[in-house]
Amino acid sequence: MFTVRSRIASLAILFLILAAGVAPAAEVTAQASSREVMLTGFTRARATLDLMAEEAGRIISVKTKIGETIAKDGLFARIDDTFIQLDLDSNRVQQAQLRSRIAFNEQETVRYRQLVAKNTAPQASLDALEQTLTASRFELEALVVQEKVLEERLARTRISAPTGWRVTARDVEPGQWVGSGQLIGRAGDFTTLLVPFALAPEEYATLRRMGDTLSLTMPELGLTVPARVERVNPGFDAETRKIAVDLAVDTGLPEMRGGLRAILSLEMPEATGAVLLPRTAIDERYEDHWVTRASGERIRVMILGNHGGPDGSLLRISGEGIRPGDRFLLPGKE
Repeated sequence: MFTVRSRIASLAILFLILAAGVAPAAEVTAQASSREVMLTGFTRARATLDLMAEEAGRIISVKTKIGETIAKDGLFARIDDTFIQLDLDSNRVQQAQLRSRIAFNEQETVRYRQLVAKNTAPQASLDALEQTLTASRFELEALVVQEKVLEERLARTRISAPTGWRVTARDVEPGQWVGSGQLIGRAGDFTTLLVPFALAPEEYATLRRMGDTLSLTMPELGLTVPARVERVNPGFDAETRKIAVDLAVDTGLPEMRGGLRAILSLEMPEATGAVLLPRTAIDERYEDHWVTRASGERIRVMILGNHGGPDGSLLRISGEGIRPGDRFLLPGKE
């Protein structure tokens, strides 16, 4: 009797062990299918600046070559300022002469006021002298303004760019004559690189959800670097229905330069409503494919392809009434 009970207990324990070990493996859950969208962009400077000649003249020096960094003084090139300096010297001489004349006229005005008060000089002479003094003061103010204009022109013979920016174009050499408004070079801010993308609304929504996990792949460099959203154009292109987004890269690259190919990968929801199931959950019979729900219902499905490349272990399938979260039996486990 004891032996029979022991055998029954052993069989019960074995049944529980087998049930516990097989049941989880006999069912699989359908996962929501997604597709990887890969967008390509190219790095560029965060900002660029056209370097213009604001004064006509002869270039006497160009300090920075293409690819070099603008020094602390910000100087890119200089235009000959000889004639501006001469005009400035002439202006200051005229100011000195005029101040001397004004000082003399002020003394004469005081003296004539005293004479007019004693009725020993006509009022008309005093009025003429005061008018001359007023005109001289206005003339001096005009010369002071002209001096400021000449000083500003003198400053603009120094063609400058922001410190730390790199020269991307140099269109003049020393000795060359340039006209006012002529483009002579270009500089860019490569401390931060931008990668522009045009995203569909659903792609932009996926990008926003990525948050701090955003990254870009540089295939030629074999690197993946962190990125962030630098700016989003609030406008909308009605023709392409795309949103202009600039991603910024601050670190992680051996060289900060334009023209580096960058790939943005976005995991997008499957638009077809497909789900993912392992290959072992698909039963192929007479060139048709079937799956079996946990309830025993068999459903004919269509295989849309592999997930994760040709060797992916999951298949993208679609079938009537199949939704993510549904549970299915493995073939032979119904």
